[in-house]
Amino acid sequence: MIKQEANIYEIAKEAGVSIATVSRVMNRSCTVSEKSRQRVLDAVAKLNYVPNNAARSLSTSTSTSVGVVIPDINNPFFSRLLQGITRAADEMGLNIFLFGTDESSEREHRVLETMREHRLRGIIITPVSCQDTVTQERLHNFQSLGIPVVLLDREVDSTVFDRVVTDDDEGVYRAVSELIRRGHRKIAIITGPDDSRPGRERLRGYCRALEEHGIALNPSYICKGDFMVNCAYEHTLALCDLPEPPTAIFASNNMTTYGCLKAFGERKIQPGVDMALFGFDNIEELGWLNYNISAVIRDVPQMGEQAMRLLMRRFDSREIPEKGTRICLPTELVLRGSEQMPSK
Repeated sequence: MIKQEANIYEIAKEAGVSIATVSRVMNRSCTVSEKSRQRVLDAVAKLNYVPNNAARSLSTSTSTSVGVVIPDINNPFFSRLLQGITRAADEMGLNIFLFGTDESSEREHRVLETMREHRLRGIIITPVSCQDTVTQERLHNFQSLGIPVVLLDREVDSTVFDRVVTDDDEGVYRAVSELIRRGHRKIAIITGPDDSRPGRERLRGYCRALEEHGIALNPSYICKGDFMVNCAYEHTLALCDLPEPPTAIFASNNMTTYGCLKAFGERKIQPGVDMALFGFDNIEELGWLNYNISAVIRDVPQMGEQAMRLLMRRFDSREIPEKGTRICLPTELVLRGSEQMPSK
């Protein structure tokens, strides 16, 4: 196992002081008592802690750069998030540095390490996994050095960061309930990753809808996806080949919807005629091609804008929050006909 460098939280624990006190000592604040300062310095020496001077200097610098980390630069959803982020950043006179992780935790770790060398004023990140302790520790280190972090769409298992998310559980619950209202009983879902908040929340909404309407869960109809096209394509083909194929598929994100449609095209299945399809997130381009796919939609640029404004609120604060602000935006259903029961 790779040994991680000591962080500010370990220093605070060793010294028996608050994280804020450690931060003030690192930033040479005069508001710390000499006794507390010495305890922190002793802990620093004992744990061989080496602060990132470039990052630490940001607490008093005039950096105008914000790092944005996203998992898939080819996904139109993240392009729309960036629209909102850059719109708000332009209003504030800030510049954006974009980093992609390709849905890889290992790449995310490298990106975060590289970002230590940039003079960033803050970070907005959509993390690959909510359970990645290396990513969490590196984000904690940034925040402890006066570089605020905002999580966008996905979260990590820590409450200290500000975050902007949407009510995915409720959105999927309403979508699946609508399918049931239309007469569907054999409803499949292609999920997202288990270690991402959207993946878990959307599956929870699906299960809740079936349970509340008295429909037993069928394991054959729950396909473990990864929010990518090829996986959804393979799952859709497998669902179509079941002895009792579903009458409806819920696709847990826009790339999953693309994968379903690729399989539908290969099998000459017409959405809303031969099999129902309900997606998560709007795909405007499908309308141009006369694919009228019903979807759970949300104001994606607004999510990005909210994240940028949350970050801005932290710029002038010298205190490290013990609990971050969580903004949860609503979703809505748009019915376009693909939710209908098959006509044959």
